[in-house]
Amino acid sequence: MRRGSIILCLLLVAGLAGCSGNGAETGKSAAASRGAEADSAAALALERDSFTLKQWKNDGSHMTQLSGTLKLGNVPVAGAVIHAGAGKRDIVTKDDGSFGLTVDRSLLSETPVKVVAVDQARSGGKPLDEQAAGALLKAEASYSVYYPIEIMRTSDAPGKEGEVEVHARIVSDPGDVVTFFQVDKYRIGGKVTSADGTPVKDAVVWIDRDEGEGFGKSTPTDAEGRYELYYLPEQDEGTNLSVTIGTTRYTLPKNRVFHIPEKTSVQINITLPSEGTVIDDKPPTLVSVTSSGAMYTGVLAGLRVPEGTSYTVTIPDKEGRFVVIVPKAVWETKPRFFETKLTRFVEDRQLSWGDTLPAGFVQAKAGDPAVEAGKAEKN
Repeated sequence: MRRGSIILCLLLVAGLAGCSGNGAETGKSAAASRGAEADSAAALALERDSFTLKQWKNDGSHMTQLSGTLKLGNVPVAGAVIHAGAGKRDIVTKDDGSFGLTVDRSLLSETPVKVVAVDQARSGGKPLDEQAAGALLKAEASYSVYYPIEIMRTSDAPGKEGEVEVHARIVSDPGDVVTFFQVDKYRIGGKVTSADGTPVKDAVVWIDRDEGEGFGKSTPTDAEGRYELYYLPEQDEGTNLSVTIGTTRYTLPKNRVFHIPEKTSVQINITLPSEGTVIDDKPPTLVSVTSSGAMYTGVLAGLRVPEGTSYTVTIPDKEGRFVVIVPKAVWETKPRFFETKLTRFVEDRQLSWGDTLPAGFVQAKAGDPAVEAGKAEKN
């Protein structure tokens, strides 16, 4: 009995020792796994993530440098290739994981910065394994260039229960002269036909100034002979009007110019001659009438609100002031603004500072910066 007891005790001790040993190994394995995850955690960090917008300057003062670092865990990554935005310029990280890029502060934008290649990358002087390479290729950051927005006051919207009227201002850089919204161009459109009235396809209409300082080129005419181009005339200027089809060019009679009226779009129907290449510059072969609409361009602000939320916003005036009317319940969630550079042809109305734009007119696009109202950073 005594001998059997001793054997049993030894077996129990051995079993306990075995359990203890397996637990220690499991703990070490888990710790090693956590360490490996930490070592493969990729971090792309930028020195700063936002800049207030500055106007383009001849001296290049609107350009600035931005630095960043790329690390795997706490170890710098050298030789990785980084791209900023849609640019294809390769930015290669240095031995200490640092890199630099140029920011154009005159462009309203939200710019992603991403790792795009790690074939030649090394971390701690060693090549990357598959896990580390995959983590680095997912690393990204972004920076924005924006106008600060200040909330001037809010109040209940007159005659609109449950809605709030927000008076705000887009703040430009001191010294900058900003036109937030204006007419950019007018449309010249119409139809090109042959002498027998048949629509001419793939013809291109050209407008160029009499002294050769600028020109406009239309889209090729479609199957119905229709074309359009956008142009900003100067003081009822005389222009050279011509039509090209392949290598053939049709022009007005020698020493004759076409006068485009100011501040209006124009419909010009052109009938090509049955013989020769000279266009008879009077009706019915050349007919011009004014038409509605203009191409507008400028900076507008909108709200990042849940899909389906209806709100209105006005066109900023020359001081950047605008008004938003939005449901009070939505405003209380503190939605961020977005800023967008809008260029759009508007045919059914004339637009000016302070005009209220209908719901849905202003939509955020990819690359439009998000702005927290009242947040103004130092330059």
